Amino acid sequence: MEDPASKAPSRPFAGSRWPAGEAFEFDAGSEYGRGTLTKGVPIRMASSRSARRVESRQPTQRAPAQIAAPVDDLPALGRRLRYFRRVKKLTLHGLAEGAGCSASLLSRIENDRVTPSLTTLHRLCRALDISVAALLTEAEVQACVVYGPGERPSHVGSEIVEGDGSTAESLVPFANARLLEGFVISLAANRKLCGPFEHDGEEVGYVLEGELKLIVGGKPYVIPQGGSFFFRSDLPHYYGASGRRACRIIWVNTPPTF
Repeated sequence: MEDPASKAPSRPFAGSRWPAGEAFEFDAGSEYGRGTLTKGVPIRMASSRSARRVESRQPTQRAPAQIAAPVDDLPALGRRLRYFRRVKKLTLHGLAEGAGCSASLLSRIENDRVTPSLTTLHRLCRALDISVAALLTEAEVQACVVYGPGERPSHVGSEIVEGDGSTAESLVPFANARLLEGFVISLAANRKLCGPFEHDGEEVGYVLEGELKLIVGGKPYVIPQGGSFFFRSDLPHYYGASGRRACRIIWVNTPPTF
């Protein structure tokens, strides 16, 4: 009976015979899954069919599955807006209707695909019966809170700014018993005015850069850089950058009803 070890395999040694007593290993490049033939530890040779079965059992590297980001990884504004909406047991459509915006816009805001203007942000907060500061900052109980340059909480979560292009950075961290709230407000040039706003309280501000156009109770004012203002918040008011320059203002109101 012919020794099976003496049979020549069909590939890649057609027409030749295995040397008696020799053993071979396959490297990575060959059709058997390894490459050139080298002498080494004796192994049992398999047919091409069984070699394919062995190769199929080799572990394969799979691309890691993409896992949805946890809620805590969402930007602060979107996460808190969704939180307060759910606390109030409102649907997207319910809150959007109360704030006078579309449900699709609200969804993009909650997922940080668009930064809401201060006008939209104020309307959302009025519909939720909360202050803007509640959306921008975590509740803070420290006796003194210091924000360095670039550290102030902001509602800007996307390069796409909706509506009038207005944005705000919070100066006062949120707390339930807070008596005032303050912001550094940035107003883009050549945009429509923010507003109308009408709520309880009083407001005071100082223009850091540019010129501010302010309308209070139907009367317009232009406030230059270095100028300041004060008015009652229950008077209908609008504001925006005057002229072709952007405007930045320190803006404080009490109680925190903005």
